[in-house]
Order: sequence, then C-alpha cells, then structure tokens
Amino acid sequence: PQLLEEITRGEALDQPLSTADHLRRLEARYLRPGDLDPVRSYRQNRLLRILLRDILELAPAETIFTELSALAEACLIFVGRSLGTENELTVIALGKFGGSEISYGADLDVLFIGENVRAAQKLMSAMAQSTAEGALATLDPRLRPDGEKGPVVAPIESYSAYYDGRAQLWEVQALTRARAIAGPVGPQFMELVQRVWRGAGKRPDLFDQVGAMAGRVRRERSSGSDFLDFKTGTGGMIEAEFLVQALQMQANIYNPKMTGALAQLAQTGLLAASAAQEIERGYAFLRRCESVLRRANHKSGSVLPAEPDEQRKLAIRLGLDSADALASRAIESRDAIHRVFIQYFSV
Repeated sequence: PQLLEEITRGEALDQPLSTADHLRRLEARYLRPGDLDPVRSYRQNRLLRILLRDILELAPAETIFTELSALAEACLIFVGRSLGTENELTVIALGKFGGSEISYGADLDVLFIGENVRAAQKLMSAMAQSTAEGALATLDPRLRPDGEKGPVVAPIESYSAYYDGRAQLWEVQALTRARAIAGPVGPQFMELVQRVWRGAGKRPDLFDQVGAMAGRVRRERSSGSDFLDFKTGTGGMIEAEFLVQALQMQANIYNPKMTGALAQLAQTGLLAASAAQEIERGYAFLRRCESVLRRANHKSGSVLPAEPDEQRKLAIRLGLDSADALASRAIESRDAIHRVFIQYFSV
C-alpha cells in the first residue's frame, strides 16, 4: 500500500510523466550530495508506475517507450548534475534511446564528448552501480569512433575528423538517431552529425551499402531461427529501421523517432503513404512483442519463444487468443515490412 501510494502520489495514473517532470521531482526531493540511492529508489517507483500503466493499458506502447526513455534520461541528467560532470561532459543518445523509444531492460547507447575521461567513468559507474535500491542503467558507449578500441571520451574535433575521414557508412547511419542529452557542446555536435549523414545521403552506393549491412546483421546476429527472430530475421525490425534511416539520409530528414521519421518520409513522397502505414503497423506489433517479452522475462531479447506454451502465454498478453494467432500476426507484420524493404534493397 505504501509503495502504491508513492507511485500515484501527486498525479493521476493515466497521465504520462516527461523528462522535465521527473527532474522537477528529483530536484525537489533528493538534494543530498553523493547519495544516489534516493534516485535509484525514485527510478524503481516510477518504473513500476510505467509498468502498471502498461499492464492496465492506460497508454499505447509508443507512449510507454517514450516514458521509459524520459525516466532514463532524467536519471542520467540528474546524476550528471550530482557528480558535477554536466559542464565538462556532453552526452549524446543514440539508437532507441536517441529516438526516445527504449523498452524494458534496455542499455542506453551513448557518446561522450569532452576531454575528461574520469568524468565519463564516474557517470557510467554511478549509473550502473547496483545497491539495495537497484541500479539506474547501463551506459553503452561502443558506438563511438573506432568502437571498443577508441577512447571513451573525445573532443568534438576528433569526432569531426573521424566522421569526415574514416568512418564507415553504418557508423554515419547510426547518427540519424543521435540526440543531445546534456553538456555544453550538444548543439555543435548535432550540427556536425546532420552535416555528416546528409553528405552520406548523396552517395550513389547508399542503398547498396545499407542493404549489405542489413544482410550482414541478419547473418551474424541471428538466433538460429529466422521465424523466431523478429529483430534480425527477414522482415524484422532491423529491415524497417535500416530502410527508414537510408531514406532519411537520402531525403535530408532529421527525426530520431521511428514513427516521426516515417510520417515525414510519407509527407515528402519519398515513401508512399501506404508503404509507410504498412511499416508502421508491422513495426509497432514487433516492438509490442519485444516489450511484453522483456516485461515478463526481466531481460532484453527480441526472439519469440520456441515452446508452444510460452508462445500461447505471449499471445494472451498481447490480446490474442492462441499461439497460431500470434504466428499469423507476426508473419503478416514481417511480410509487410519485407515487401517494402525489397523495393529499395536487393536481397
């Protein structure tokens, strides 16, 4: 009862909370320097609130993803302020964190810009540290220049030289989802980002290269069953994301959110409205599958269960009446995505 009171105190359960909402609450309640357990406790309470909203179907899946992202972003910003790193370390969100579309149990893809390696290490450690109140999040900086071989933190000039010189196309493609979170040079970095990937959009081999990378991801990251793997398998989420990102680069459209990018592409006519709707419906169902699986299993994963009984349980959680209905809906969604994908890429 006490936890439920804490969860619902001050706002109706049917109302979403933004990054700014969370920051106001954190700043008003937790002012003890060096003690981040109240932040961890707050995050656990608010995560449970989001979970309740999800289970009770008080918000669509896309709103739930936005809320999860807002909570993670607020915790990251607040911890940076508490540690005193916000003025010397710029944090850029990438991937689904950049698009404000993370699901349960997701790591946060980030880039660090600056010169103070210690500041980044402090931030990553504080976010990942687990206590009796839980952990906040794992920050994953592996999408940085040169990957795990490169420095965790680099000045903006180094990023500029890398992206203008030896970055691979997939690294530039990843920048379509970049979003500045905190720090002094966020606006300058976003200007660099958009210049770089817009230049890549003029490459004559753009779709050949993006398509080749999609094929590589399918081969190297497959779970072993194309049908069960709804992320990297044929017609999976990767195909939808890579298609949209390639079109964004070609059309010079910046929008890190998948649904927003699809809407803008349809408005420009580069993607037919009917095709955009097919991708959006199919992608939304696959993401809903992912969310329900992660919610139930308390871990990341984008693969349908192999056991018929587990498939039936997932179907029921999705509002379907059987494992067969789940399979039919998944096939329908992925076929729709793949139909559009092969119009632009040779498979």
